[in-house]
Amino acid sequence: MAKTRTCRLLFRTSMVTKTLKFSAKRNMNVQVIKVPYDSGNPRLRMGRGPEYFVDNGLLQVLQADGHQVSVESIEPQTKFQAEIQTQFELYRSLAERVAAARQENKFPLILSGNCGATLGGIARANKKRLGLIWFDAHGDFNTPETTASGFLDGMALAIAAGLCWKSLALSIPNFSVVEGENILHVGGRDFDFQERKLFEQAGATLIEETILKQTNVRDALEPAIQHLSVNTKGVHLHIDLDVLDPKKTPSNGYAPNGGLRVEQVMEAIELIKEKLPLEAASIASYDPEYDPEQKTLNAGFKLMRSILKIH
Repeated sequence: MAKTRTCRLLFRTSMVTKTLKFSAKRNMNVQVIKVPYDSGNPRLRMGRGPEYFVDNGLLQVLQADGHQVSVESIEPQTKFQAEIQTQFELYRSLAERVAAARQENKFPLILSGNCGATLGGIARANKKRLGLIWFDAHGDFNTPETTASGFLDGMALAIAAGLCWKSLALSIPNFSVVEGENILHVGGRDFDFQERKLFEQAGATLIEETILKQTNVRDALEPAIQHLSVNTKGVHLHIDLDVLDPKKTPSNGYAPNGGLRVEQVMEAIELIKEKLPLEAASIASYDPEYDPEQKTLNAGFKLMRSILKIH
């Protein structure tokens, strides 16, 4: 059985590498950091996504592009797991590992079950002005007072902006609030009424899916990205895979109808990299159960390759 599984993995990896155009030049030293948790639960639902990427050929794909790649996994030390406690413990550990990767001149590529892992990714010792570009079908801009679901991850971007869970956020090493004017949310199509009000009050920029359908990616995003290039010294790029169209690239059970094509997100990444240095990136919310044909798996590979590509 083990031999069969190994053969299947080798065949799948071979097929992936044959269908992609790889450069022979070594490009980046990449630290892949897995956070395989969803709502404090290990390797369940979207918590399966990080290891699924790695187990199905991610290292081979990136290495074939010429990157040096190492992988580690973040695990909590507390035995009893509770959503808020466990998630913030993971974010604290992640912040330390991201800092270590940067000290070793490695690019941190975070694969997480939940979007909130970005809170560990944006922590930085130098405190320079950081921009945050957030691709997501949902706003993730609720607070405990506005949320209807009680889902901590639906508050992740609001926490980054300093609107809620302030004490726990400050327990993350080197965490500092990202100012609203330095937040760009892209591809949203499912916002609560209260979220829209909070986005407006915070001064964040929303480029919704409807706008991206009416015009091309460059025209839609360039003014906001130009603003970030003047106002910040770099950005963290966060991609919740449910920003993609679930009919073509199903990521999880919460993706609303509509969504972007993977080519649109790749074009956006290229535009961002033209204007701004990427400090780190996070890919979240992939539940392999909803992707039996591995379309989203391969879309994720394409996005990661685009993030790491050096011109």
